[in-house]
Amino acid sequence: MTHSFARLLLSLAIAAAAIPAAAQEAPWTVSGNLTLASDYRFRGLSQTQKRPVVQGTLDAAHASGLYVGLFASSVSQAAYNNGSGTEIDVYGGYRFAWSEGNTIDAGIVTYWFPGAGYQLPGQHIDYDTQEAKLAVNMGSFNVTGWVGLSEHWFGFAADPSSGRQVATRGTGYLEVNWSPELAPGLVLNLHAGRQHVKRLGDYDFNDVRIGVTKQWKTWSFSLAAMHNDGEADRGGVPLWTFFDANGRGKHVAGSAVVISATQTF
Repeated sequence: MTHSFARLLLSLAIAAAAIPAAAQEAPWTVSGNLTLASDYRFRGLSQTQKRPVVQGTLDAAHASGLYVGLFASSVSQAAYNNGSGTEIDVYGGYRFAWSEGNTIDAGIVTYWFPGAGYQLPGQHIDYDTQEAKLAVNMGSFNVTGWVGLSEHWFGFAADPSSGRQVATRGTGYLEVNWSPELAPGLVLNLHAGRQHVKRLGDYDFNDVRIGVTKQWKTWSFSLAAMHNDGEADRGGVPLWTFFDANGRGKHVAGSAVVISATQTF
């Protein structure tokens, strides 16, 4: 973990802890958490070359339904070349409750990877990405659709076989989640998702996950088994294989078991 990333996580923790109790009352509610996980999986894809990760989140929600937040995590430079090894997400949106426990959530997330990028003929490509989402939440059941707003979704800008440069704006992801409570403080987590990369269908994948989360005081502990069917390569051309500076490649999809511990403050 880089020194700059460690300072960023420490700043998140200090900012949340410094908010007086009065500010936590309506109309704003502020919360945060720190997580230690055995791997950072985004839609079933490892962002850390299957290595442990520390992450932090800071959220502010208004009584009207508006919300904003900040998420920070270390990431592999194999996934995001030439960067600082840091991901910083800024998000916001609006949740509308049409009945008790049922909401519609519309928002935007900006994923920022400071300094990360690479060069194509006549064009510099960075990995910074913005997605819009629309979610329907009904109790423990959730359906969410995501669409990429950036010209190049997470830096995808060239056909892996021909090298032809393309725009991947409009890339979409649809997920279904169900998280029923099995017992007090014990939640079952079920997830299925489908990713379609616009104009680069070789990168399309499905991902599934089953896990449990146990809440204990201000801590939560999670165990999840997951699978992503993204191909490592096709016809010898790398797809979901990321290479480090020494040329070692890892298939970042496939199956995995991830454990994590989160403290909320």
